[in-house]
Amino acid sequence: MQTTVLFKTDKKLKEAAQKTARNMGIPFSAVMNEYMRNFVEKRRINFSSEEYNPTPYLKRILKQGEKNLAEGKVKIFSSLEEMRADLEK
Repeated sequence: MQTTVLFKTDKKLKEAAQKTARNMGIPFSAVMNEYMRNFVEKRRINFSSEEYNPTPYLKRILKQGEKNLAEGKVKIFSSLEEMRADLEK
């Protein structure tokens, strides 16, 4: 049985992907099905850091985390046992 998947994506990206698939003689749905199949079977997804732009919120919390680390507000443990011992205090 087949179903339809709807998701939002950048219009130019969609058009470029459809054009690439068409130029390769592959139905766009086959491309998307292969991506989903690999995602399910390998439980992996690859992102390029060149293409990923963190949201302003993520940038803000990462910056705060770095500040907390620099100010010594974050505990660092060398083992799980050390962390558990600290939690049990």
